[in-house]
Amino acid sequence: MKPTIVFVPGAWLVPEFYRPFLEAVQAAGFPTATAELLSLDPVDPTAADCATDAASIRRLVRSLVEDEGLDVVLVMHSYASMPGGATAIGLSKSERAKQEKKGGVLGLVCMGAFLVPEGVSCAGTQGGNLPPWILLDQPTTGLNVPDQPEKTFAADVSEEQALAISSVIKPHASLAFFSAQPSPAWIDPAFTGRLAYVVTTEDMAVPKVAQYGMISGTGQQWHVREIESSHCAPFITKVAESVEILQDFIQVFERL
Repeated sequence: MKPTIVFVPGAWLVPEFYRPFLEAVQAAGFPTATAELLSLDPVDPTAADCATDAASIRRLVRSLVEDEGLDVVLVMHSYASMPGGATAIGLSKSERAKQEKKGGVLGLVCMGAFLVPEGVSCAGTQGGNLPPWILLDQPTTGLNVPDQPEKTFAADVSEEQALAISSVIKPHASLAFFSAQPSPAWIDPAFTGRLAYVVTTEDMAVPKVAQYGMISGTGQQWHVREIESSHCAPFITKVAESVEILQDFIQVFERL
């Protein structure tokens, strides 16, 4: 039985945006489950921090691993790696196998994602500020939206496909980006060899040099593959390539 892919969406984007990618993952034989970010269009932006997102994702992962005994691979896009990366501690396949327990997290796959040290915020990695294309306090205080997401996220797809991104964008809680990163699983020895990263080389939201800088900054060894794409093209025009790379990573995890 193939592992279940737990997918965590990036900021602003509703899960529906990722449907073509997830359907391709399912067609390759992998069950999927999509986590929800409580910081996406929250009722109360002052209560929607990174730790709250992490707790929500962890409930889903624990239910699959502990209640159902399933093997899981966490796949995270952009901001998702901050809360998502904090959900796997104590749930690794290697630890659970030693305890003679079924199921576990086989590995982490980050795609154009943030790798932030524990206790530091997303904004903190950028000098305490967010880039100017993130429009703070819009549409209301405590929320934000991306300016011209079709250009920042998808400059390399057709105009029609890029403009469609605007229809799947919702406001995000600013606190999620200004709150501290909980302890990430990539610093846990149980995940040695179980860390993978897809570098989006034409990314205007999280530039290639920043991605490699964050990978290096973890001090860990990562399996790295590149896709010549913008921030969101892996889920629009590069779906087949993304799924192929994901399968390769999973094969590496399963050999451990």
